Amino acid sequence: MSNFKVKTMRALLLVLWMPTALLAQETVTVEQALIKCKKLYPNDFESKKRLSCFDSINTPQEFLEEVATTQVNSPEPEGSIQITQAQSPTIAIVKPSSKLSYLERKWRLTSQGDWSVSDFETYKSNYLLVTRTNNANDAPQSPSQLNSVDRNLDSKDLKFQISLKTEMMSNIPLIRDLPYVTSSRIWAAYTQQSNWQLFDSEASRPLRENNYEPEIMLSLGIDNEVNGEKKRYIPRMLNLGLVHQSNGRSNPISRSWNRVYLEGGWELTDRVSLMVRPWWRTPESNDDNPDIEKYLGYGDMSIRWEDEVRKNAATLTLRNNLRDDNKGYAQLDLQRQVFNNPYLKLHLMASTGYGASLLDYNHDQTILGIGISLGE
Repeated sequence: MSNFKVKTMRALLLVLWMPTALLAQETVTVEQALIKCKKLYPNDFESKKRLSCFDSINTPQEFLEEVATTQVNSPEPEGSIQITQAQSPTIAIVKPSSKLSYLERKWRLTSQGDWSVSDFETYKSNYLLVTRTNNANDAPQSPSQLNSVDRNLDSKDLKFQISLKTEMMSNIPLIRDLPYVTSSRIWAAYTQQSNWQLFDSEASRPLRENNYEPEIMLSLGIDNEVNGEKKRYIPRMLNLGLVHQSNGRSNPISRSWNRVYLEGGWELTDRVSLMVRPWWRTPESNDDNPDIEKYLGYGDMSIRWEDEVRKNAATLTLRNNLRDDNKGYAQLDLQRQVFNNPYLKLHLMASTGYGASLLDYNHDQTILGIGISLGE
């Protein structure tokens, strides 16, 4: 290639590159950046995002530590910061603070942070446990699905659960303008719980039960402060959800049901949260388990405690049918951070009562388990 062609190509590349470089090096004063924040977040609903945006301007070094995409240009005149034109919306993105409560972290009840549908995070516990039951359900049946086949199960299982959720929509029109609403999000979630007879070599180690649970919910953050003081009796969040649960099996051990629920979350203290979830079962024409409410009741509740540094947590989950023929369920989960990794936990589980799995909805047993869990 001739020198003339080389020089011509270099000149063209320089012309194409210069506008991008000029945009990337655009410098604005603090006043201009404040105006940009107001334009990015004009609604009163987004006031907290706007404040986060203001904070990022006034404290650029702290903002650098939390959001690596923003750059500070120290040689520029005093009182100016450097942002990129393409990245200007990220000026107000602040990662959720470690000072947030459990409910605020878990459900993004503040305006901190922007996510997309491709961002998955934990929903319920994600665990891998070795469990042992005192009463294996060898011949599960229901009033509509009689069964006399004895499965001769081993008392030990490898039990694991995968549970993820992703945000489908946030800052929902109409809802975001409701009084006391601090955030509005639509979530899609999926949970799968499996019980594997790993230790039963004679029966070829079958997967004895899988429960599939897709879910969609509207989640609202609620302002529970009155005159700047948190009122613990006011819920911090409300969820309205629709959930399907089934085990994907054929008769006579097919089980499924659908529910609509309303869930409230309270912050009883800075370390203790309470979730209460009443539900209504939608009718089905072909019902594999017509008496499921007799055993699993009409809702559940869970209370969670975590220590100040979030290395230890305990969750107690309770169900009861609130009938004369009392049927209930209780599960205690203990988690402790290991290897100084905030996402890896030693997990102990103990449960007793009806409904440890969908196939066992009308079977009473006590189960102990030990293993590991990921996330909160």
